[in-house]
Amino acid sequence: MTVRIVGNRGSKAYKTIVEETDIQVQTRQHDTDVILNYGLNKSKMEYLCERYKHINNIPVINRYVGRSKYSVVRNALANKITAPETKLLLSKDDILADWIEKRVHSSRGYGIKRATRRHKIPGKYYQKFIKDRNYELRVHAFLWIPKDSWVVHRRSGSHDKIAWNFHQGGNFSHAGRTDITERAKAVSEKILKLNGMSFGAVDFIVDRKGAIYFIEVNSCPGFTTLSNTIYINAVNKLMKLPVKVAKSFGCKR
Repeated sequence: MTVRIVGNRGSKAYKTIVEETDIQVQTRQHDTDVILNYGLNKSKMEYLCERYKHINNIPVINRYVGRSKYSVVRNALANKITAPETKLLLSKDDILADWIEKRVHSSRGYGIKRATRRHKIPGKYYQKFIKDRNYELRVHAFLWIPKDSWVVHRRSGSHDKIAWNFHQGGNFSHAGRTDITERAKAVSEKILKLNGMSFGAVDFIVDRKGAIYFIEVNSCPGFTTLSNTIYINAVNKLMKLPVKVAKSFGCKR
């Protein structure tokens, strides 16, 4: 089976996948069974399809990614998935100290800060801050791998910081298998299917009572020393699947 990859060629994660697996990067060849999208949003994917029209007939894994973080959380809430209350503007009855501002499109936790205003902010949204957060979880989810084998990382940090992302000083460790991680895996599977995705890094906040709150899904997560082998192994497993099975995890235009 021939699997090729498209994505942000400048990202460390993309380069690592290309260097550490046998996946091919060319998109102009027609002898392709499945394409793996690692980092192209919907508009860039559409441009690629116009340039290389044969791609329209090839199943692409994560073809239609790039929805805003706001719309993804709102969609989760609409489907009865627990997530922090999320809105585009605050009312006069909302207490500012209870809310944070987040970028609609962001990475590495940049742009997250305490709310200081109530009106609609271009490129941002408001989210209720989980004050009794205990730690966060990241589920590395792949629909072509049995859910029992998905790896879950625990993320923690200083409680005087809003974001615990790796680049904001957060600490990652293996979470092990618990009732909470299994619940997070189950929700992660729902999140992927709701967004037409077959893989992603799904993030949660866990409060001191053990409740989990979905906060975002990353379609092209960056790598740490803990996570790079997870994605390398996942791509290798994808490439070993029967062609018909691998194609079922992608979609055509």
